[in-house]
Amino acid sequence: MAAKFLSISLLAFAKLGFAAHEYSDNDWAHNHDFVIKDLAPIWFFSDGACYPQAAEINGQQTNGNGASGCGVPAGSHLDSGCQSPGQWRGAGTQGTSFPTYWTTTDCNDGTRRVCYDIYFRHDSGHESDWEYACVVLSRASNGLWFRNGIILEEDPNQAYISWGDLETWDDGQSFTDGGKRNGNHAMIYSAKFHHTMFAHQYTGLGKNNCATTVSEMFRNNDFYWPAANNLQPGTNIPRNWNWGKAASNPQALASSVCGYHPF
Repeated sequence: MAAKFLSISLLAFAKLGFAAHEYSDNDWAHNHDFVIKDLAPIWFFSDGACYPQAAEINGQQTNGNGASGCGVPAGSHLDSGCQSPGQWRGAGTQGTSFPTYWTTTDCNDGTRRVCYDIYFRHDSGHESDWEYACVVLSRASNGLWFRNGIILEEDPNQAYISWGDLETWDDGQSFTDGGKRNGNHAMIYSAKFHHTMFAHQYTGLGKNNCATTVSEMFRNNDFYWPAANNLQPGTNIPRNWNWGKAASNPQALASSVCGYHPF
C-alpha cells in the first residue's frame, strides 16, 4: 500500500504508529487510492457459509442462486453454488480473493462516508445478498479527517459503532488475537446464515444454529480477507441491475447512506 504523495500529517501518523491515520484534503485529492485502502475493513467468515464473490464478470451481472435455508448440516447447504474460500486450516485462514466495491459520499451533516460492499450469491433466506460496512469520517478542528465510527448492515436495520469500540487491525498484527483498539482497519464478522455484519464474534449457540435474533447470529474468524487486497469502484456495478431482495448494491447504498444519522 505504498504511496507517492503522502501529506506531512499522514506520514507523521504512519511513523508514530500509535493511532489510526488522519487525512488532509490534499490526501483525499492526490492520494485517494491509498486513503480508500487504508480505511478498508478486514472481512471474517465462518467455515461452511456462502462465501462472497464478484458481482459482475466482464460487464455481465452475476446471477444469484437458490436460498440455502437453515437445513445445515442435513438437507440444503449454505455454501452450495458459492465461491469456495479454499481449504480451511484453522482460525484465521486467508480465504479466496473476492472484490469489495467502494463508494464515497459527502453528507450534509459534515461527515464523509466511505462504504464497502460485498456480494454473495445467496443467504439462508433469498437469492443474491449485498452486505456493507461504511466508515464515517469527521473533520477535526485542525482540518484533518478522522475515523469517527462505522455503520454496519444488521438486518433489517443499521448499527453504528464508534471507532474506539471496534476491534481493529494494522500491518503485522495476528488475525486471531481479537484485534486492538484505534487501528486503521475495522475487523468485521459476517453472520454464517444471514451475512449480517458485526463488530465482534459470537459463538454462543453453536456454528449450526440459524438464529434469527440478530445478536445471537453465529459469526467467527475461520476465514478472513482484507478488503484492501481487492478493491473495485462501486460504479462498476450498474445502478439499474435487479438484485431482488438485495437492495443495498453499491450505488444504491451511496445514495442512501446519508439518511442514517448516528449522532
